[in-house]
Amino acid sequence: MTFEELASPSLPRFAGRVVPALKNFYESIRMPALPAALMIGVPLALAVGLFALVREHALINIDLVYYPLFVLVYAIWVFPILGFMAFSYPGIKPYRSAAPKQRFICVVPAFNEQSVIGNPVRSLLAQDYPRDLYEVWVVFDGTDDTAEIARSLGANVLITPTDGFGKHRALKYAFERLLRDDDDRYVCVFDADNTVSPNYLSAANNAIQEKGFKCLQSFHDVLNGSANWITKALWCSCATSSRVYLSGRYRMPGNTLICGTGWSCEASLLRKHWGTIRTQTEDIELNGILLLEEGITVGYVPEAHIYDEKPLNLWVSIRQRMRWMCGHTRVAYYYFWPCVKEGIKRRNLALLELAAYYLVPFALLASFLSFPLLAGLFVHVFKVTGPLAWNPIQIGFEIVAFFFIFVYQIVGFFPYNIDAPNGFVHTYRILLYSLYTTIFASLVWAPAVVWAFFRLTKQDWLYHTPHVTGVETNDLDDQRAERFKGLVSPFPMPSGSAITHSVNDVEFEAEAVS
Repeated sequence: MTFEELASPSLPRFAGRVVPALKNFYESIRMPALPAALMIGVPLALAVGLFALVREHALINIDLVYYPLFVLVYAIWVFPILGFMAFSYPGIKPYRSAAPKQRFICVVPAFNEQSVIGNPVRSLLAQDYPRDLYEVWVVFDGTDDTAEIARSLGANVLITPTDGFGKHRALKYAFERLLRDDDDRYVCVFDADNTVSPNYLSAANNAIQEKGFKCLQSFHDVLNGSANWITKALWCSCATSSRVYLSGRYRMPGNTLICGTGWSCEASLLRKHWGTIRTQTEDIELNGILLLEEGITVGYVPEAHIYDEKPLNLWVSIRQRMRWMCGHTRVAYYYFWPCVKEGIKRRNLALLELAAYYLVPFALLASFLSFPLLAGLFVHVFKVTGPLAWNPIQIGFEIVAFFFIFVYQIVGFFPYNIDAPNGFVHTYRILLYSLYTTIFASLVWAPAVVWAFFRLTKQDWLYHTPHVTGVETNDLDDQRAERFKGLVSPFPMPSGSAITHSVNDVEFEAEAVS
């Protein structure tokens, strides 16, 4: 019997709701047999090993392993994030309104994105900015109808010969042909599934006129946040990161991270430096290049939003993060020591902090390696001595860990408008989404990081994330009215009224995991 038969109208209304929800959940966790077996088998094997140590009444001193892992996790990952949170308050005020002056070229790299290419093209062509001051280009390196659809909607199209071999290579081809050495424009880069807030270019212009930013990042938001438990988790973590983490970085040490999409940079800088990009994470690599070679930090413009589609499936999410961690680790290989040496030489805190950030994949790996150690301490087969064995210090770090794991995203996401009917429902959803975030992170990041360390020699794109969330053409006006009506507030909410998913959303994602 199929899910559809079970959900027939003849069944009670409760079953008619529960069965589709179960189907949605099943599709969200569906993955190939081998990774599923590893995700279940490895924790079970560790549990069996700990049980065997308990039976043997073992008590093993783990100081030599525990202390280095502890320092790496807290120094590189936990304390910096909580520190940036402290610097994120109060919120960054919108920049002063300025007359439209800056010229832009908006570039959308796309590989087989016919289902979603209308999102960035329509929203960019509908910007609240003089049309003669910007161009929209789709850089296409795929095989479907993306280019034809983009042209029909009014975008310029550049066909590249890179044949889906990676975003940074497609952009390199485009920059060599669309930019000049003395180009006075700013290049704005968006992913092919993004919807762009109508004030993006005007907000960027205001920031450039007031602060003189050479490179800037916008608020990274979520397009399909209410689709399932995974997108709710990612909505919570992504909005928290944009609202708290990026704001804090902008204030101290004054260098926001480039987040892959929704960023802008002087065309002459990209023309000069983009050819040196070597990894799958061109965004954070560009952070290092600009700071090392030009002394340029990245500004933050939170009133400009881009809405990014998030994966609906765990396996898709794992593969996507594997690519990120692989690129991130390769960036660390190329830029960690140059950032450290130049940071000390120039007495530049931003360079030293960026060097530490490049070690995050190692801190993540250390955090997951510490799980069996913590479990062993809990069942008293492992022991530590020294300062971390002192009860007050243990309690203090347990409070910090609890706040970091469970409370951080609640604090960051709570002011966000999620269209709840009342305060009680709002609080309930925030708590639930935060729990989803913790569960998602526990399931996804560990296999992604471990897998990435086995793929470091790969220099190709590794994996293309499928996109399926489209915005209908005739709904653009509704989208502008509903989705962006909150832009006067620093925390607009992505309304779902104008968003349409393909009827084969789940099947489309499932194809990627089969």
